[in-house]
Amino acid sequence: MKLDSAIMYWKQQLSDGKPINRVRVRKILQMDGAERRGIVITRTISEKFESNGLKTVPDFQSAWIDALVSIKLADEGAASEGQSDGNNQPNEAEPGVELSDIAPDQDGMDLSGGEEESINKATPVAEALNSPAGDAGVVEVPVVPPIDAIIRVSSIRSANRGVASVLLTDRISEATTVMGFEGYSQLAIMQGKREVRGMITWESIAMRSMRPPEPKTVADCRIDAHVIDSDASLFDAFPTIEKFGYVLARSKERTITGIVTASDFAAELGEHSYGFMCIRTIEMLIRKKLHPQLGPSDLKGLEEHSRARAESNPALLTFGENARLLEREEIWSRLSVFVDKSEFIRRLHEIGNVRNEVMHFSPDPLDGEQKKSLKQMEDFLRQVFV
Repeated sequence: MKLDSAIMYWKQQLSDGKPINRVRVRKILQMDGAERRGIVITRTISEKFESNGLKTVPDFQSAWIDALVSIKLADEGAASEGQSDGNNQPNEAEPGVELSDIAPDQDGMDLSGGEEESINKATPVAEALNSPAGDAGVVEVPVVPPIDAIIRVSSIRSANRGVASVLLTDRISEATTVMGFEGYSQLAIMQGKREVRGMITWESIAMRSMRPPEPKTVADCRIDAHVIDSDASLFDAFPTIEKFGYVLARSKERTITGIVTASDFAAELGEHSYGFMCIRTIEMLIRKKLHPQLGPSDLKGLEEHSRARAESNPALLTFGENARLLEREEIWSRLSVFVDKSEFIRRLHEIGNVRNEVMHFSPDPLDGEQKKSLKQMEDFLRQVFV
């Protein structure tokens, strides 16, 4: 089913006051024939929602690609977001939703959303027990009010995959066994999905074990937990992650949705910076090989708006201009490389497309094929453009 048809269905359902289930960001992209959120794709999809008076909550442009988002009427008040009433989307199909309200398309897709709530979430170590309401042993992480176009805590996988937990009354051996098997440095101490009672870490166990009596339960080694809203900027969470090694992510419904550790933060930065570093190396190697071969007359053939042409300075050439200069046979021959020009230029244009996504700050990391293209080009240039 195409996204346009799905949007029309969702709009009709919401206008009639009928509930629809949440939809994964990835499913929205797939319905519009895309796999990743490039600048053109996100603008196109946004315009389709806006022109039909709809919006996604949270915004599909900044949410984690496998996150579930609600489809809402654009004029629906912000105060109702995250709350449940007759007009809001349920997390799962509810008993009150008749089969006639679910309209599968010819491919069998459920336009109501119909996505499962689970996203490979970690199974709690212990089931929740009845306990007094409210959190105990929680340190709120102060954050700046969220603004648009920021990388949010909720945009990364680890903040959405759940959190393994223990109870205060569990034995220390239970906690350390799970931590040892899973390679965790810490575990959340929970009562249910919302009540955080603290954390237990290898450090807290070691420190408590240095004084009598010997700790026996999780409660003996409990320390305060650090929690941040999922909508907060990822960089607002960084000071806490740097100091304590982790932060727990909490949704608007006050459910703990995941944990972001120092290694998760580093991996996220690595994913987003990989493209920048490879493209920088590729561009610098091209400049090093090409620019010494250029003269003032070569730059005169560039577009009139070119700064490199206006100032007769190769250092001002853009990536695209470098590629166009390499396409000229008289310039290519000066490089003295025994390389098939057409194949090289074809691959260079592929790199240009990847560069556009990276430099326009796509919210999704590069996929395997894009990384492969960058790595191949970088390795090739290191060997040939010397």
